Amino acid sequence: MDGRRLHRWIRFGALACTLCMLAAFGTASASAATLPPQGIFENCNLDTEMQTCVQRLEVMHQGGMEVVVIQAWGYSLASLSQYAEAAHSLGMSVMWQIAGPGPFWWQGSSSSTSMSGPFSALASSCGCDQNGPLLAYTVQWLSQLPGTYGYFAADAYDDTVSSGDDSGMSSYVAQIKQQDPTHTVMIGSADESETSQYQRIPDEIGTEMYPVTTSSLMPVGANQDMWGSIAQWASDAQRSADAAGKQSAFILQAFTWGDNLVDGQAIGVCSATDTQSSCYAKLRYPSSAEQLQLRNEVLSNAHPALILWFSFYGTYGQAGDDTYSIYPTGAEAAARWAGLAAAVQGPFPGAPTETHGRPHVASGHKILAHIAGSHAKRHRRRKHRRHRRRLKHRRKKRA
Repeated sequence: MDGRRLHRWIRFGALACTLCMLAAFGTASASAATLPPQGIFENCNLDTEMQTCVQRLEVMHQGGMEVVVIQAWGYSLASLSQYAEAAHSLGMSVMWQIAGPGPFWWQGSSSSTSMSGPFSALASSCGCDQNGPLLAYTVQWLSQLPGTYGYFAADAYDDTVSSGDDSGMSSYVAQIKQQDPTHTVMIGSADESETSQYQRIPDEIGTEMYPVTTSSLMPVGANQDMWGSIAQWASDAQRSADAAGKQSAFILQAFTWGDNLVDGQAIGVCSATDTQSSCYAKLRYPSSAEQLQLRNEVLSNAHPALILWFSFYGTYGQAGDDTYSIYPTGAEAAARWAGLAAAVQGPFPGAPTETHGRPHVASGHKILAHIAGSHAKRHRRRKHRRHRRRLKHRRKKRA
């Protein structure tokens, strides 16, 4: 081979190698920069407000949400099916809350009929009233709906799960997976003790991070202790999921602690002398920058399969007439939703954040203690419990 031909081959080989490296780098970068699906909790009466519920789905979709979490009890089968179809047509999926308003599936025997009331439509369709057959039918029926993402099976604290419920919870989740091995089963968790207790039971533990109270957490440089703690919390949650051979998931803050007196008092900011309005004025909804930073800390220190936000009604406003909480309206609601949508659709953050040198926080409770002092344990009595109270209040009003 003469010198010129050899030179051409060398140049061609170098070019081919460069193109291969660029292609590999591009593929790796695209993979690293892929955002996980994000979703939000909703509370809309499917039997009486379907048109409004579907319109709210459209708003969620436009804001970048891919998953909606909504209860599966208390509604007709036609309404559940219509809502699932509407979500599916938008390219969204539904995660069904199936724990019930209490008592809960894992607290009764298979022959108990305690769940036939809340799940009356499914019980009627099934022709069964005992919990065992009814749970099996409920999961089978929901699994066939278009766009079903999975099941929010329980919140490890707010659905009154105690240490003695381990075997009941394991059996409950196993029954769900037996009927539907394909779709995701999630349990929400507020701290490491709950996570370690239940990590091996569901497909995913949804680690709840709700750090915003009275003071701004921005800029990041002026709040390194808090953001370092959040980064460590996310890293610990991912490590726990990896050790159990599970996927991680996170539930992030899209509400203000002051929208009701119970929450405001529970974190020690409001008192019994406060009115709803005065308590509301003392606490704040997280800014878009805080929500984006919160999401990015999770993405930089974990690799979640799903990120959920609590909640749509705490951000965009409620669909009904509940008076337990103060919900945003008008310009306030529009600003909150625009900010959250911007955070949801923000680009994937840069290189993983190093947590070395940052303060190590062993559990979510330490973060709660950081912002709420001695009220940290009570701080966990939060939104999902309020969700059930609202449902009970609404049922009383309808009656």
